[in-house]
This record gives sequence, structure tokens and C-alpha cells, in this order.
Amino acid sequence: MLFLYESMCWIQYFGQTAEIRNGADVLIRQIIVGMGNGSEIVYGLLLMIVLFGVMFLNRRVVRNGKLKFTFLLLMIVESLAWCIGFITIMSVSEQLLLSIMERNIIPEQFYLAIGAGIWEELLFRVGAIGLSLSFLTKVVGYSGIYSVIIAVIFSAVIFSLFHYLGPFGDNFAYKSFYLRTLAGIFLGSLYMFRGFGITVYTHIFYDMFIISMPVIFIAT
Repeated sequence: MLFLYESMCWIQYFGQTAEIRNGADVLIRQIIVGMGNGSEIVYGLLLMIVLFGVMFLNRRVVRNGKLKFTFLLLMIVESLAWCIGFITIMSVSEQLLLSIMERNIIPEQFYLAIGAGIWEELLFRVGAIGLSLSFLTKVVGYSGIYSVIIAVIFSAVIFSLFHYLGPFGDNFAYKSFYLRTLAGIFLGSLYMFRGFGITVYTHIFYDMFIISMPVIFIAT
């Protein structure tokens, strides 16, 4: 998915000096750019380190041939099931859906949906929840369950506020803030319950459903 995201972004803006990326991706890039010269190389190296790190941690599974296509297929099916539940929860507001549909450049929105699933989950679920849990359990001394609840809610609020930042951010509205916080709680809970991979695919499938709605409406 990361390769697809980067490839589609490169194709969409080939030969241009500027490109539109997912906000979480841009934020992480800006942090790395602040390191000075050669930051783009550092960014690429970090991606490679993460990739090989994941492969190393799962080396026994890969070596023993336990990483099967059927397992990946079941992950996708499960993610689609969670996506349906996610859509059901979020469909209580047409306003949120319309605010996403206004920018309906399909190829661009397609790879941005993939980027959102990868980078936002990495930043707000893995990063924010992980750091919050460490702080609450090791520094504050809270128990596991209370730490999880607080960490999930905290990351959901940060996740919601993030969508209003920058030149491409939405105008702040309490209703959309509440619904995005609710979405963050859902995704955060799913991350704690089912892990990073399922949460990423669920997020991607949800965003793809939203951006495909204009095409569906035109076809019908």
C-alpha cells in the first residue's frame, strides 16, 4: 500500500515542483526536513529501516512459509466488515460526507485515501496512543484499562483537530469535530483490539467508499 501511495503520487505530479500529500505524511516529512541537508535521504532510509524491521520481527513467519495469501485475504475481508460498521456509525451526518466529497479529483483522492490509512494510523494510533500509554502507565502510574481509555480518547481528539490545520484543512465546526473524534475513537479502539494492519485497511476502505460516492451517484 505504501508503494502504491508513493507511485500514484509520483504519477499524478510527474514533472511538477509541488505535490499534494496526506497531511500526516507532510507533517512527518517536515519534522525530518528540519534536520537539515540530506533530510530526504534520511526519510527514505527510515522507511527502509521500518520495512526491514517489520520483516526481521516476523522472520520466522516468513521463513516457515506461514505468511499465506489466504491470511492476507482474511485480513481484507475482516477490514471490509469493520469498514461497514464504521460507515454505519459515521453515516449519521451527511455534512461530514459532503465536506469530503467537495474535492472529487478521483485519482488524487484515491492515493490520498491510501496515504491517510497508512500515515494517520501510524501517527495517531501507533504514535499518539503508544506514547500516551507509556506516559500514563510508567510516569502517572495509571492501570492498563484506564490508560487505554484515556490514550484512545486523547489520540482521537488530536486526530480530529489535525483535519483543520494547514491551507487544505477544513473550516472548524463543532459537528464535524465531534464526528471526527468519534471516528478517532472507533479507529483507536480497533487498533487496540485488532492491531495496525486491520485498522489501516479499514481506514483506507472507508475513505475509498467516501470518494467513490460521486461516481456512484453519477452512474445511477
